[in-house]
Amino acid sequence: MNSQIVPIKPGRSIFPTSLNRTGLNKFFALLILGWLGIGQVNGQDIHYTQFYNAPLTINPALTGVFGGDVRFMGNYRGQWASTPVDYRTFTAVADMKFINRTAKKGFFSGGLSFNYDQAGYSKLNLTNLGLSGSYTHQLSNNFFTSLGGMVSANQRRFQVDDLTFDNGFDTGSGTYDPTLGSGESFGSTSKFFLDFAAGINFRLQGLDAAEVIDRLEKRSKLDFGVGIFHITQPDQSFYDNYKTPLTLRFAPYVLGVVQLGRNLDAVGNLVGQFQAPYKEFLGMIGARVHLSRRLGRQLAVQLGVSYRFNEIDQFTATRDAWMPNVEVHYRQWRAGFSYDINISDFNVTTQRRGGPEFSVRYILRKVRPLPYFKHCPLI
Repeated sequence: MNSQIVPIKPGRSIFPTSLNRTGLNKFFALLILGWLGIGQVNGQDIHYTQFYNAPLTINPALTGVFGGDVRFMGNYRGQWASTPVDYRTFTAVADMKFINRTAKKGFFSGGLSFNYDQAGYSKLNLTNLGLSGSYTHQLSNNFFTSLGGMVSANQRRFQVDDLTFDNGFDTGSGTYDPTLGSGESFGSTSKFFLDFAAGINFRLQGLDAAEVIDRLEKRSKLDFGVGIFHITQPDQSFYDNYKTPLTLRFAPYVLGVVQLGRNLDAVGNLVGQFQAPYKEFLGMIGARVHLSRRLGRQLAVQLGVSYRFNEIDQFTATRDAWMPNVEVHYRQWRAGFSYDINISDFNVTTQRRGGPEFSVRYILRKVRPLPYFKHCPLI
């Protein structure tokens, strides 16, 4: 029986962001309802523990949804380095707004993203270059909606040099003989395909859109929406006569910040990712302390914890990991670190060492003479 290599990563977590007490209760109720109300849509794409710091991996409509003009983001994830099937993932993104001073209620944004993912002995990897765009429409001073899309060029490839195949096992001697060959007839060890994604995002925020300078006096905001990936379900098989469509992935999410006091915020993020029979749920909760809110010296520290579990089918749900995380915000910079503490059955091999993840973000804000130019209305 021939071994079959398909571009799906087995064993990986399924994919290989001041109110009174009543307002706070409503906020967390909305987070819980958002998570539980995801629905039963049904895998393995690039994923991050800090999904809220890699927004275009969950929705292309989040292109340009930030306070500022130009945003640069980078993410790196290492997973299961102590095992033979380790993973390394890297993402770099740049997006910007195109604000027209004559446009009264909206603006366009565009982004360019690069993703690279590699796994295991086969060095199975995905190289992805994406072009995204969105349009954000202001429905009121504090409410916005964004529609977005993305087209990406993808290259999957693997190497056979370090792989073993059942054809090479000599049943007579009980040994492996690499000279017997693999017995496989791959059409290619490389596959190119185009891919498409779309999504919608809604933003509620405390800062009035007419306020020109964000002095961090009103910091509450809520984003919720859904991204849909692999709309055309491209074929990713390495065999000429075998089709392996990349199935649809749905990513509903809720990302929120609630201002609790003058210098204290509560942070909560939830995402559900669904692809074929696989389901992943990831939630994060934390607190952010603003050590300085002076213009030009704004500094905040955020501590949080995340939890992820997976559902293989309607009868099988598995715990995956706890992830403590920390972020530092300084002026236009944001840097984050998290670490996966594996609690699934695979921890026999990983010794609970899931792996580290890093994120960095920088936002550029242009200086415009007023009142002739419009400013960004988002925080």
